[in-house]
Formats: sequence, structure tokens, C-alpha cells
Amino acid sequence: MSNKSVDRTGRALTRITPLAGVLTAGLTIAGYQTIGPFPDASTPVSELRNFYAHTGGHVTLAGTFLGWAGICFAVFAAAVLARLRGSGVPAVVVGVVALGAAADMMADLNSGAVYQLLGQLGVDPGVSGGALQAWHISGAAFGVAGGAMLFLLGVAVAGIRYGALPRSLAWTGLVLAIVPFAPHPWGYFASLAFLLWMAVAGVVLAVRPERRTSMGDVTAAAMA
Repeated sequence: MSNKSVDRTGRALTRITPLAGVLTAGLTIAGYQTIGPFPDASTPVSELRNFYAHTGGHVTLAGTFLGWAGICFAVFAAAVLARLRGSGVPAVVVGVVALGAAADMMADLNSGAVYQLLGQLGVDPGVSGGALQAWHISGAAFGVAGGAMLFLLGVAVAGIRYGALPRSLAWTGLVLAIVPFAPHPWGYFASLAFLLWMAVAGVVLAVRPERRTSMGDVTAAAMA
């Protein structure tokens, strides 16, 4: 394969891979829509048995969607990291984005695996009610998404301070990184907004060409 062909392939991948953010949002929404209304963490065991008896297959399928969403997020994050490295962003900022992406990907994959398991446990008569309820709580309750927050904070710094990403994406990412600390239900709305942010960012990064920046430009931006 000639160098010219390799360059064309590289440019094509640079254009296409950010669109994995759109797939991440779509698969995540599809997963939660497939589950439908999900019982909260305080639901009695008798009601859980009835719920899984009717929707266990849907919960398992939703877990598959969410698992694939986690994989697509990894591809999207890799595209963002490639853009940051190509723009000369300091290694420490790139490292923060990478750590946040890895943590969020693992959380997404774990969430998908839990729902797949719940769909099976919920219809297994050999599983005790207490065990089912314990696993159900792990799927129904959630806390602050630390990985996503770290990822967005790194992206915000890269965009606002070093111009590696459109500043509109950077500023909205900064807001979304802070909102999860707000009282319920703002944290929940922020998680939904993060899906929209990924879809929009994926399209924007796919449409706008990568801007190569020298280290001199980065130093000048940092001192500005």
C-alpha cells in the first residue's frame, strides 16, 4: 500500500470515527427505551418477580444495546484523543481525557452487563429474592458519573485554553461536567444532555477538518 493510500485511509478514519458519538447516543437511548419504565431500588421482591417475568427479555436486549454503546463511546473517545494530540494539547490534558474516557467506558460496559444479567436472573426460579433485589438495586440506583465528568473537564480545557476543539463544545462540556453535582433531578438531566453533546460533537468533529497546531502555537495560547 502506497503512502498516498495510507494517507487517504487515515483521513477517512479521521472523518468517520467521531460519528461513533452519534451511535453511542442512539444505542443508549434505544437501550433505555427497550427496558421502558424500570422499578426503583425500593421495589418489593414480589413486584420485581412480576416485572422480570414480563420484561426479562427486554432487559437482556437493552443490556446488549448498552454494551455496544460503551464500545462506540470508546471509538468516539479515541477520535477525540487523536484530535487533541494532533492539535498539540499538553500530554497532561490528553491524559485526563483518556482516563475519564476509560472510566466511563468501563461504567457503560458494566451497566450493559448488569442489565443482561438481570434479564436472566429475574426469570430464574433458583435465584433468591434477596439476591435478585441486590442486583436490581445496582441497575436501578446510580451516582455521579466520575468518568464522564473527567472526560468533559479535559475536553473543556483542551477547547477553551488550547483551541483544540470548537469552543462551543468545550463550554457546554464544562457545564455538563459541573451540573452532576447539583441536586436531583439536574444530574439526571445532565446525563441525557451528555448523550446529545456526544451526538453533536461527533457530527461537528466529522465535518470540521483537523487543525494541526505546532507546540509554539500551544505555548502562545497558554500564555495568552
